[in-house]
Amino acid sequence: MLNNFTHKKIGKEKSGELPKNGAEKLPEIYKAEAEEQLEKPRGGYGMIVLACFLATAFSLAAIFVYDGFFREPVGGGVAGQRVIVDKQENITVTFEERLGYLNEQASQVVVSFYKKPTETSGYFFETAESFGGGVVITNDGWVATSKGLLAKIGKEKYIILTNNQKVFEVESVVLDPGSDLAFVKIDGRDLPVAKFGETKNVVSGQELYGIIKDFPKSRMASLHVAEVDLKNENEIIESTEKMNLVVFCQEGYDMSLLGAPLINISGEVIAIVNNQSEAVPMAYTKTILDGLLKKNKITRTSLGVNYINLAKHPKIDSKTGELVSRGALLSGYKNVTAVVKNSQAEKAGLKSGDIIISVEENTLGEKESLGEIIQNYLPGQKIKMTIVREDKEKGIEVTLGKTE
Repeated sequence: MLNNFTHKKIGKEKSGELPKNGAEKLPEIYKAEAEEQLEKPRGGYGMIVLACFLATAFSLAAIFVYDGFFREPVGGGVAGQRVIVDKQENITVTFEERLGYLNEQASQVVVSFYKKPTETSGYFFETAESFGGGVVITNDGWVATSKGLLAKIGKEKYIILTNNQKVFEVESVVLDPGSDLAFVKIDGRDLPVAKFGETKNVVSGQELYGIIKDFPKSRMASLHVAEVDLKNENEIIESTEKMNLVVFCQEGYDMSLLGAPLINISGEVIAIVNNQSEAVPMAYTKTILDGLLKKNKITRTSLGVNYINLAKHPKIDSKTGELVSRGALLSGYKNVTAVVKNSQAEKAGLKSGDIIISVEENTLGEKESLGEIIQNYLPGQKIKMTIVREDKEKGIEVTLGKTE
């Protein structure tokens, strides 16, 4: 037992003697220290290792949660790059950074159509000399634009200026028989190409961005989708051979946007501007690229029917009084017949009044029309359809044809 102790005060020490029972009156830890009976904790090293392990685990978990929930990738860009935007930043700054990245990446695949100079000396690529734009869809130089742009150019001679400031002569022009898209070939090498987006994923009010390439910079126009619908809102008859859906925007389209791509926030090209009110869906190009690359021409798949999309224009069943709101009702109007004569549809036995409710595994609905579904198949393919005829479902097989 300790019989002596030391009182410590500022600047001096004082020695004294503990009473025999003094240790019993001290707090437990001091009592144990006084009696030199404090023991080393058991398993000390194990506790240290466990503490380190838990600290590491919680740190990794925190990083995972932060990355997973407080950061998000923006776009893929046309070059497949990723930008990480930290949501802890000011929202305005984040949005500006996102748009800046979007403009930078998208402008790489946008080209400009300029009036061909009569002489090279002293020629400047002024905005006034630009007809409009287009977007690169293959790395060897196929450019998608609109028939509206080519109509504006008319008989004028023109050249194409790419993002890397190279001038190209036009080798060939191919028009799409099924839509208002046009394709122009230049002698390109290893050009960056656009990513295609789906029109069926576009909703009213969604913001899209028109890219205007004015040498040497590019500009962005912010637009808001009004709807994706038929060109003429008074028309309800659609064709499996004509891609008549267009993207309408609330603001309309300035003529400087003619031929320009409309992109979403992910950098995907949704449509190409055709005139001051319409933009043509880019998804229409998916099944025609192979023929464009191999044969320098476009071949569209043909079924040969005209129809009413019941998802958009439902009808009342005269027998049951129920609302019919799915499928494609084969129907004619004035000089348009429901089933085109000598078409693949006629050969398969389809008739006016039939309602096509599915094609293979695709159920017809508001998101995708019969025409869009048919264009996802290639000429010569055999497809199975389910139709409703006289209130009974029936299966039918059709071999698809082609139009050029």
